[in-house]
Amino acid sequence: MNTQKSWIAFIVIIFLTSGIVSACSTRISRQNSIIDLGTELKLQEIVASGELPSVQIAIIDQNQLIWSETLGQNSDNNHVYMNGSVQKVVDATAVLQLYEKGQIDLDADINDYIPFAVKHPEYPDIPVTIRMLLSHRSGLDAIGDQFSWDTECLFRDYRPNCNLETLQMSPEEYFIASFTPGGANYNPQMWLNKPGEKYHYSVSAYPLLRYLIEQVSAQSYPEYMHENIFAPLGMLNTGFVAEDFAGRYAFPFTRIDGINIELPVWNGNGYMMRTTAEDMGKFMLAHMNNGSYNQFQLLQPETIQMMQAKESEGRTILNRDTELSDAGYGLGIIHYANGWLGHGGSTVGYQTLWQFNPAKQCGIIISTNVNGILGDEDDFMSVWEHVAEIRDLLVKRLDPLSTIRSFPWGLILTWAVVIILSSIIMRRRRSK
Repeated sequence: MNTQKSWIAFIVIIFLTSGIVSACSTRISRQNSIIDLGTELKLQEIVASGELPSVQIAIIDQNQLIWSETLGQNSDNNHVYMNGSVQKVVDATAVLQLYEKGQIDLDADINDYIPFAVKHPEYPDIPVTIRMLLSHRSGLDAIGDQFSWDTECLFRDYRPNCNLETLQMSPEEYFIASFTPGGANYNPQMWLNKPGEKYHYSVSAYPLLRYLIEQVSAQSYPEYMHENIFAPLGMLNTGFVAEDFAGRYAFPFTRIDGINIELPVWNGNGYMMRTTAEDMGKFMLAHMNNGSYNQFQLLQPETIQMMQAKESEGRTILNRDTELSDAGYGLGIIHYANGWLGHGGSTVGYQTLWQFNPAKQCGIIISTNVNGILGDEDDFMSVWEHVAEIRDLLVKRLDPLSTIRSFPWGLILTWAVVIILSSIIMRRRRSK
């Protein structure tokens, strides 16, 4: 009988040390236990010590928004922040909606859907597919003068190399000038790798996909996004034009030589997304729940699975656009450690992090209205490090086993228990 009890205890401990009991679903009063007074004070301390003008945070747990707050000054939960490359997840979602409707083939040449040719000059016979662009495997790096075109040369005091000729171009004119040999903005060096060969993060792949959305849907990009994503999800504080949010804008700052400098609000040619943490929480909930939120099917479950599946193995990269963990990249989705997915975003005046763990049914959205992209690497990193500190604090509260699983402690504990219990059982057998 004692031996039987020992084996029962052994099985229970194995289950516990293997992490089968979910950290995100076993506590009572999750909201109070995750964001208690001490945690909130620590968040305020990070915001103050990091000289972050404001930070907007939303927390998802047990499949619902449990906490939303804006820390710092001159902002609240209704103020909008630009989300940089987090927009890529939204863009990828829109592209996959077109795929579900049968309007595009992910493995078809993008040239089948647009009125100009996109070809790698050294590999003109290899098609650049939509899937390659979504997964950053097209070989494309960055189109020339994209920063100037995106920001409409508004920040030429910091980036003086502003091409006024491209500034006057429409998106179609800009892409034709950039991808057509002999075009005013064409540079063959913007192609780095053979199409499909390996991962390389491209800041230009997704602007090209936004143009694809317009061509296939026969709608403007903002119209499509509002009609097919924002409105159905109830993302009422999300859009692309600064004037639409007058009085509700978290004013942008840049960090230069460690000092925050206020910048003018900028539009980004009407294609740069601005939103709130709560709105991005609704978008996150759809991605965490097989594409469904509030009786709206954003994407089908099998498409969500395809989007989240790894297309590329990654390596740790932290640059001014995104962070890629060792785990890899899907279709618009970064794989982080311990089952976390999402994307980071960095643009002039703003830094955002959008991460979730579908298995744990928890996630975080963090946005701040300062960025060091116009300064040097130290300025950029000084902002990112404090955003990452907030992220780490929240992840530890939501998923305390994640730090343990980053090292094989679970396996070590399991085998330690096996050895101890085996030893106890053997002693008892010998004593009989």
